[in-house]
Amino acid sequence: MRPLEFIHMADVHLGYAQYNLEERLRDFERAFREAVDKILDIKPDFVLICGDLFHHPRPSNETLEFAIEQLCRLKTARIPVLAIDGSHDSAPNSVTGTILRPLDSAGLLTYLPKRPGSSIELGDCYIYGIGYLRSRARKAELQEYVKEVPPTPDPSKFNVMAFHTALSIGELGIPRHAANIGPSDLPRGFDYYAGGHIHRPFLARLSEFGLPGEGYLAYSGSTETVNYREASFDKGFFLVRVSADKEVEVERIKLEGTRKFVVFEEDITGLSPSEAGRQLAERVKALDERGAVIVPIITGRLPPGALRSDVDLGLVRSAAELALTVRPVVRVEEAELEELPSFSEEREDLKTRAYRYFLEAFRNRCPEGMDPEKLARTAVEILDPLLSGDKEKVRSLLEGLI
Repeated sequence: MRPLEFIHMADVHLGYAQYNLEERLRDFERAFREAVDKILDIKPDFVLICGDLFHHPRPSNETLEFAIEQLCRLKTARIPVLAIDGSHDSAPNSVTGTILRPLDSAGLLTYLPKRPGSSIELGDCYIYGIGYLRSRARKAELQEYVKEVPPTPDPSKFNVMAFHTALSIGELGIPRHAANIGPSDLPRGFDYYAGGHIHRPFLARLSEFGLPGEGYLAYSGSTETVNYREASFDKGFFLVRVSADKEVEVERIKLEGTRKFVVFEEDITGLSPSEAGRQLAERVKALDERGAVIVPIITGRLPPGALRSDVDLGLVRSAAELALTVRPVVRVEEAELEELPSFSEEREDLKTRAYRYFLEAFRNRCPEGMDPEKLARTAVEILDPLLSGDKEKVRSLLEGLI
């Protein structure tokens, strides 16, 4: 067979205004433009997009125009683009269809599920594509699709299968409920399984999964950071080179212009909400970087009486002067009342216990300039007049705090 080169990419997510920021929407466009720039330099035989070219099934006209401009660049260079739909840009219903269909009709890409046999042959390469498996019973859905549209790989050619779903591969860390399809459930006879949906780049020999052949199973990863949990993964795509005797070489092509994320974890156990806010703000200041997205992950346990909402996230967000945005993720636990210091009912009456509870709470949440002991004492003393309806006594006690 004739040697060939192709691009395996996925999860471009055009149109995603992450954090409702236009700057992030532009970031996803810049990443795709950079990818197209690199593809034009490589001049591969074709480009295979394995789902989620768009973040929404109905992208805005502006996003659609941008995508058309980039696809036109590839068409002008005579580089065919093949695509399948993903979890984000699949058809919202059977009537309207996916946005990839009109792009196919316009000749800007080939939407594989629209073609007879859900496949195409380009020279000595056979490409079979399955769209997004939307039901929870993905294994049964895959089997049904393959039964209705059976693949026909040719041993004399290089055979590629494109799919967009999570496979139950331990190294990927996918929860079992999210991936009920394993590599062994994929149809046989392919030399390269090109995956989308997992935003972490992954490459493994077929033999690692008990599949025949010397080829690969791969996820190309995303071209931009869709979720802060993916910040540490490099962004880019795979360049697949196939020799005349079907030897496969896969090269990682990284994108350099993607937005930097600074993600850190801060345990605030033992701190009052005000102390936690100040400590987090100082940490954000120390990590401030021009144009970055800073994500403080706040963990730990709040003291008794304190609420998550007591932590001043506004102070944390405003601590950075250079970053694009600061997006705290709050994972702290609130102490339950049962976990407050217990007091023996035989030794202390109800008011004493209430006083100790209020004192502990106000020590952790007391406004500046206020005496927590005075607040706790007033909180106990005000109970009787409140119950008896003595408004004057209530007013007097409250005025005593001012």
